[in-house]
Amino acid sequence: MKRVIKLLLPTIILLGMYAAKATERPARFQNQKGKIKYSIAIDESDHRLAKVQMSFVPKDSLLYMTAGAGQLPDRWATFVHDLQVTGSGGNPIAVKDMTDALWMLPYTPKEKITVSYTVKLDHTNYEWDGGLDGVAYAVPWGVFYTGRALLLFNGAGWKDINVDFTLPRGWKVSTPWTKVAGTANSFKVVNHNALMQSMIFAGTHKELSFKEGEFELLFALGGEQVLAEEAEYKKLASGVLKYYIDLMGGLPNPSPDDVLDKALVIINVGDLTDGEIIGSNISIIIEKDGDAMAKMISRFVFAHEFFHMWNGKSFMPDDQETEWFKEGFTNYYTLKALHHVGFLDENAYFGVLNNLFYQRYSSDEGLGKLSLTRGEEKHAHWGLIYGGGLFVALAQDISIRKATGNKKSVDDIMRNFYKRYGGTHDHYVIDDVEESMSQLNGEDQSPFFKKYIIGKQPLPIADYLKQAGLDAKIEENQLKISRKEGVNTVQSDMINGVLGMNTP
Repeated sequence: MKRVIKLLLPTIILLGMYAAKATERPARFQNQKGKIKYSIAIDESDHRLAKVQMSFVPKDSLLYMTAGAGQLPDRWATFVHDLQVTGSGGNPIAVKDMTDALWMLPYTPKEKITVSYTVKLDHTNYEWDGGLDGVAYAVPWGVFYTGRALLLFNGAGWKDINVDFTLPRGWKVSTPWTKVAGTANSFKVVNHNALMQSMIFAGTHKELSFKEGEFELLFALGGEQVLAEEAEYKKLASGVLKYYIDLMGGLPNPSPDDVLDKALVIINVGDLTDGEIIGSNISIIIEKDGDAMAKMISRFVFAHEFFHMWNGKSFMPDDQETEWFKEGFTNYYTLKALHHVGFLDENAYFGVLNNLFYQRYSSDEGLGKLSLTRGEEKHAHWGLIYGGGLFVALAQDISIRKATGNKKSVDDIMRNFYKRYGGTHDHYVIDDVEESMSQLNGEDQSPFFKKYIIGKQPLPIADYLKQAGLDAKIEENQLKISRKEGVNTVQSDMINGVLGMNTP
C-alpha cells in the first residue's frame, strides 16, 4: 500500500457540511422526508467494486461526500463512477458534477428519489498524506471502507438510517451499527454523524465481541498472522477495556448528541504498520512478519485510541491549548494499561519512555522554543506535545502521590473530569487542569505551568522520577531508568502506581 506513515497520530475529523437548510414539504411527504436508506452490494466477481443505492426524499438539491482526499482534484469522487438519479416513477433526473465531490440536482424533488453509483476500490494506487486518511483498501480476505470514502450524503440531521448489504458468498460485514433483529446484513444507524464517521469491513475475517454493560467493543481480525494471535487479542481487548472502566468509574459517556454504545476495531495484515481513528472506530494495519517493535506499536495504537473514548470524547478540551493534556495523558494511561494487562514488562515500559517518547521529545525542534499550549502544532511537533504531555502526566502523578502519601494521583483528575463533563456539552480549559492539579498537590501549580506548559523550559523528568524512588538519569541523551534497592513503602507504592500495577 502506498501510504505515508505517521504512527500514533490521532485525528480530529473535519466534516465538510455543504448542505443547505431543508425546505418545507407538503404534509403528504412529511413521513417520507425523515427516512433514508442505503443498499451496498460488493460485487461477487470483482470485490473491488461496490454498488451503492440511496433512497430518500431530498432535503435540498445538493449531493456531497465528506472531507478528505484533499490532494485529489475531485477528492473522494475520484473513485465514484456511473452516478445516476431517478425519480419515484423511474424517470431520470439530470445531475451536474460540480467537482470537489459535489453534485447538483436541477431542483429539489418533492418525492422519493434513488441515487445509484459504483465505487472502484483502487484508492491505494494513489499517494496519500501521512496521518489519518480514511483510505479504503482491499486484502485477499475482504475490503475496508470508511463512510467518507464510500457514501454520498444529502442534507443533514438524518436519524434511524437503514443500511443493507449484499455480500459475496461466505462473507460477513463488521460495522459499528446496530444489527436489525432477524437479519444477517441489515443495520440501523442512529444518526447522520454516526454514518459519516463509520468504518466497515466485509469479508471472511473473524469477529470478537467484548461487552461491559450497554457498551460493546467489537474486534474484526483478518489475515493469518493476526488470526494466529486471537488469544492475545482477547486478553488485550478484555483487559484494557476493564482497566479503563475501573479507572474512570464508568463506560464512555460523550455528549448527548454523540451516541457511543459500540466501538469497532479492525485489525489486518498489510505492508506496513499503521493506524487511524475515525469517530469511535479504530483501524490498525500490522506489517506482515513485522518485528517486536511493530507489534508493540500496533497494541499501543489500539490502547491509545481507545482511551480517547474517555479522554477526548467523554470530556473534551474547549480549545487547542490543552491538546498536551488530551494526547499526553492518553499516552501515559496507554502505557499503564499495557503494563497492567501484561503486554509490557517493567523494563519494556521504561524502554518505551526513552526510545519512543524521550528521544522524540528531546530532539523535537520546538523544545525550548514552543509552548506546550500550541496544540495546533501537535502533528508537526509530536515529540513536544505528545511526549511532553506524557512527561507532564508522569511528573504530576509523582508530585501528587508524594504530597498525599500515595492517596491521590492524576487518576483523580481523570475521574473528576469524567464525572464533571461526561454526558454534557461542557468542555474544560487549561485553567481547569491547573486548578485540579493545584488542589491535589495541596499547593499552587502556577509556577509549574509558567515554566513547563505555558513556558518553554524542558521538563526535568529525571528529577521527578528520582522522587518516586527510581534511579533515573539523562546520559548521552538517553533517559535511563531502573528501580533502586531499598526504597520505602511509599516510594514502592508510587512506582507501582506509575506503572499501573495497582488496581484503579
